[in-house]
Amino acid sequence: AETGEAITFDAMVGRLASARVVYVGERHDRAEDHALQLRVARALDGELALGFEMFQRPFQPALDAYSAGEIEEPELLERTEWETRWGFDFGLYRALVQLGRERGAPLLALNAPRELTRKVAREGLDALSDEERAALPELDLEEPVHRAMFDAAMAGHPGMDASMRDRFHAAQVIWDETMAETAARWVEGNDGTLVVFAGVMHTRRPAIPARAARRGATPYAIVLPVEADELEESRPHADFLVVR
Repeated sequence: AETGEAITFDAMVGRLASARVVYVGERHDRAEDHALQLRVARALDGELALGFEMFQRPFQPALDAYSAGEIEEPELLERTEWETRWGFDFGLYRALVQLGRERGAPLLALNAPRELTRKVAREGLDALSDEERAALPELDLEEPVHRAMFDAAMAGHPGMDASMRDRFHAAQVIWDETMAETAARWVEGNDGTLVVFAGVMHTRRPAIPARAARRGATPYAIVLPVEADELEESRPHADFLVVR
């Protein structure tokens, strides 16, 4: 992304080998993006862990049970409340989850509970109880590049006033900081490479990657799938861009 040089997939994977965290973005409903995620994860050698935006922290025991072969897919989906908490076709993610099981790679539930982020989006941080506040990771709400990126994404929602935009931004930061904290904890306590699967807004540099790096999760690399007309705008936010 930095130089604009075109390289082969294998050359990209070679450069990813030195990263402790590899972020591979997605548009949630695009099979092509999930195919790229799977291809990258399969190509990486050594010990792996796979981290998912789609699963929320309280459901980590269900992922552990699936990884250990103690439960199968139907129970995994039931115990993680997939339909109500994520809702996208699990068929798009099945191969990624199965890959973890096949390789003995831990599957990590990265994300914050939906109840928490929804409450912040509706009512703001001040509405949280002491217990809810205590559960929050350290939040950097002032990072200017992240805020500009968020505001640009929200430009298509003219009905949002400034207060609503601030609340939604705070919820977005909670998502990113929680996933960053989960990723950094794994990196601190384990060897190998963590591959993070999350939406393109979360895998851009100022979102999860920089926030996890602030907690020590380095070196890292970002792979983003983009359309041709997104290429230039995406270059500052990634290390490698795969153009459709």
